[in-house]
Amino acid sequence: MNQDPIRQKIRKRLDDGTLPREVPLLTKSSWEQPGAPPAHMKADSAIGLSRCSGCDAGGAQVTYRFADASIIRFHSRCHRIWEEECQRPRPEDKPRSPSRPRADARRRGR
Repeated sequence: MNQDPIRQKIRKRLDDGTLPREVPLLTKSSWEQPGAPPAHMKADSAIGLSRCSGCDAGGAQVTYRFADASIIRFHSRCHRIWEEECQRPRPEDKPRSPSRPRADARRRGR
């Protein structure tokens, strides 16, 4: 599958909150470590059978189980794209350029 449509799906899902923006640490139980998102990777009997959270195709190979019992699964290429997209700045995080003073404010300053 072409990666551009996958990247767009993952971006949309990150924006609408259906995919988490923080990649959990790869530990046995990351919620035991301060500051780590509450999730971990684990062997999963559904690997290869479940749909990917990134592209919706079957055959997901990477599974994250979160402390709130939610599960996300990815193909390895979709997992890599998700990790990359999680590192991109959010549109609302980008610094805004200072706005130009309005014309009436400039006139008052004379």
